[in-house]
Amino acid sequence: MYVLDTSAILSGKFFGNDVAIPPAVLKEIKKGGMAWRHLQYMKAIGLKIISPPSDVINLVKKFAFRTGDLPNLSDVDIHILALAFHLKATLLTDDYSIQNVAKEMNIEYKGIMENGIKEKFYWRYRCKSCGKYFDEYVEVCPICGGKIKRVRK
Repeated sequence: MYVLDTSAILSGKFFGNDVAIPPAVLKEIKKGGMAWRHLQYMKAIGLKIISPPSDVINLVKKFAFRTGDLPNLSDVDIHILALAFHLKATLLTDDYSIQNVAKEMNIEYKGIMENGIKEKFYWRYRCKSCGKYFDEYVEVCPICGGKIKRVRK
């Protein structure tokens, strides 16, 4: 079974009939467009829409926090990861933050248009102005008010 992220649907590719998405993905597909029609076709041939359990969603957040990817993941991304983990499915995505968390959680993943990440990264954050490092994400540097950039540990 495959769990698809939004980009997999937008790609217009065919992934078979053993596929699933969380309901949150539906909110990212514009009704009436080509991707919406592709989604309707996929539903007609077996696409399952499944909500991931809340305890698994919380688990994904813990893993994403550990790698430093949590600020880069949307709620939809978190639901996609949770569903793939819950179903023990292969995740189809080109999103590197999703792939990094998937690797940390031992979720099998494949790229859609890209090969995917080659190694797992852990991130921390650094102020562009004063150079101060932070292990947790902050919007603005509390020291100087500068912008924060994500950097590898």
